[in-house]
Amino acid sequence: MHGLQDIVQGVGKKDKMPVLSIHKCEKDIMVHKFDAKKAEILDSIDRRKFLNPDSILKKAGLDSDTVLADLGCGSGYFTIPALLIVKKVYAIDVQQEMLDIIGEKIRTGKIKNIETILSKESSIPLPDKSVDVLFMANVFHELDDRGGILKEAKRILSGRGRMIIIDWKKIEMEFGPPVGERLTAEEVVSICEKGGFTMLERLEAGEYNYMLVFGKSAT
Repeated sequence: MHGLQDIVQGVGKKDKMPVLSIHKCEKDIMVHKFDAKKAEILDSIDRRKFLNPDSILKKAGLDSDTVLADLGCGSGYFTIPALLIVKKVYAIDVQQEMLDIIGEKIRTGKIKNIETILSKESSIPLPDKSVDVLFMANVFHELDDRGGILKEAKRILSGRGRMIIIDWKKIEMEFGPPVGERLTAEEVVSICEKGGFTMLERLEAGEYNYMLVFGKSAT
């Protein structure tokens, strides 16, 4: 039987896939039409070249006391590696098929510190102040109700909880979502500030992505 370390090592070590295909699949999953049968593409080694989960999670400042909610978790690209660091992970997605894939990884690795949750876009079924870090990777630009999700984020985050948003840089490239659908880091900051958050830190998440860390604004 595989252990958690084996499952984590499997993330990003699938057969190589064309980079354009990887980005096409990322785009599809965020608009809720991703074919779960192709989910292993999201774990491809090529994806690590531009979005390395180990490096990003290290920058996130997680520790063994952290309760993390991975919103839009997909096949668990960030979820599974985070399990080696944090106390507990809530893997949240709008697609049951993606949660089923994570569920199989949980059973294979006999993982205990994770719970999968099916949600609606602007409603997160978690108790108030139950999460230390809310994590969103390449999700925020696709949200229809950003105000609603920010309201939910404030509700579920603990007093000193942080919200981490990783998203596409708004630059021309041959892959990823159309530039017109992307948000600049400044646009994300403005939206989040209006939603009651304060930016704490801006980091690089790779050549094509930025990483923003927010805390709840004082009221």
